[in-house]
Amino acid sequence: MLVLTRKPNESIVIDGVITVTVLDVAKNGTVRLGITAPRHNQVYRQELFLEIQAENRTASTASTAPADAAQMLDRLFPPTPPDAPSTSSVSPGWRWARRCRPNHPVW
Repeated sequence: MLVLTRKPNESIVIDGVITVTVLDVAKNGTVRLGITAPRHNQVYRQELFLEIQAENRTASTASTAPADAAQMLDRLFPPTPPDAPSTSSVSPGWRWARRCRPNHPVW
C-alpha cells in the first residue's frame, strides 16, 4: 500500500489517466475526494464494490447444469409414457430442444 500525504486541492495521478484530488478535510476526519477517470474505468466505494462481488458470486453459483435444463424441458414438455402410442421414440421435449439447437448433442 502506498501512503501519501496530501492537502486540500492537491492531487495524485494513477496510471496517467486517473486523477484523485483531495477536495476537503473536515474536522471530524472525513475526507472528500474528487476522482477524474475515463468512462470505461469503473469507480466504486469499497463497501459497494464488495456487495457487488458478493451478488455476482451468488448469481454465478445458481444452478444452470445441463441436468437441470433437461428437467425443465421435461416439465414443460412431459415425455410420452412408455405404453402410449408414439410416432417417435424421442419425447416432445427433446424434439423441441433439437429444433432449437440442431447441432447440440442430446444430453
